[in-house]
Amino acid sequence: MTHRAMQEMMMNPIRLFDYVSPRSEQAKLLSAPKPGVAQLLLFYVLPLSLIPCITMYLRLYHQFPKLFFDQLPGNRLLMVSAELLFLQLLVVVVMAWITQNLAEMVDVKPGFRDALLLMTLATTPLWLTSLFYLVPSLSFNVLVHGVAVLIAIALVYRGVRYVFGIRERGALFSLTLAIVCTAGLGFGVILIGSLISWEAIEQLQFAVKKL
Repeated sequence: MTHRAMQEMMMNPIRLFDYVSPRSEQAKLLSAPKPGVAQLLLFYVLPLSLIPCITMYLRLYHQFPKLFFDQLPGNRLLMVSAELLFLQLLVVVVMAWITQNLAEMVDVKPGFRDALLLMTLATTPLWLTSLFYLVPSLSFNVLVHGVAVLIAIALVYRGVRYVFGIRERGALFSLTLAIVCTAGLGFGVILIGSLISWEAIEQLQFAVKKL
């Protein structure tokens, strides 16, 4: 891939999805060099990881009264957001490493870059659903997350098939299931767990107002 093509890829991250939804005219794309680890982390993972942090800050800082924020002032909220950002980056990197090693059970040895690309694309729907945290409805957010999880599973399947180059159906399904089950442990704690925590914060705020 030329330097100009790489710049276009980074300026338009949507093009990364071409790797998991290839069309006939994109045969050259699949055989071309993929974005590097640093490029994926800086231009894709980091910006999307900021979305949950920003939505959390906006939701808590602007929608709760000062009485509640006497116990959680803005500077502490910024620290919590920074911790959430670091935790997301760490989980993505760790899950890419785990995915790379899980592939060996089907006699495939992908590079860390391919594993990171797969996990980055599969996590994208979950990052984007954090935008709906601004909607004060737990049931609505659970529904949105359910849809996002289904899309993420489909992206894992497509990634295993096209990024890892696995075509044998048994190996394809086995590795997809292993990745999804393992990833669910990590991302479930961050995304679904944060949703439940925010609901608990709302209940606490409601209790404070009654006092």
